[in-house]
Amino acid sequence: MAQVLKATVRTNIQEAALRCFAGQGYSGTSMADIAAAAGTAPANLYRYYPSKEALFDAVVPEDLARRHDFLLDTRIAALAQGSAHEAATAAELLLDFWLEHRLAMIVLLDKAVGTRFAAYPAAFVERLVTHAASALDGDPSPPHDEILRLVFDNTRKAIARILATGGDREHISALITAFWSYQLPGLRGLMAYINADLSRAAQRIE
Repeated sequence: MAQVLKATVRTNIQEAALRCFAGQGYSGTSMADIAAAAGTAPANLYRYYPSKEALFDAVVPEDLARRHDFLLDTRIAALAQGSAHEAATAAELLLDFWLEHRLAMIVLLDKAVGTRFAAYPAAFVERLVTHAASALDGDPSPPHDEILRLVFDNTRKAIARILATGGDREHISALITAFWSYQLPGLRGLMAYINADLSRAAQRIE
């Protein structure tokens, strides 16, 4: 007789897996951990997913990073264009995505070691550094590049930490909005400093 797989049990397993992956990381989570979090037996877990990798693929889908990158690029482009309305709309869409996929984003940004997304945290930082460098008046020097990477790696960590606070949507939204209110002016100041530094260096060469 064929096994009957229940949608509610599958959903419960997926939710438990996301909690475990976001809390302990992929490498630190076992199928037994997920079964315990889901309130089911490990043997029952394997009826739904043949491996931890298959379960991870189900809860952190392949296109998650691509969709996030698109929203991130849109947000940065809107800020660069200086349109308050477009910047606010892009910020809202990005924030909604983070809230909708809160646990998966924690994994993507900070807990993906051992998965196909293991390089994503570094790629996230690289993406932001590339955007910042393209907005400068010249090529950043090694110290400029280093400070940009440090700032954006801290951005990555801050977003992951905020999403992991466990508060409701309103609470997390308030924290993200407060973080942006601090981050964006600071970033503008840093970019202005780097541009001034590049200008001074160019004058010395002349």
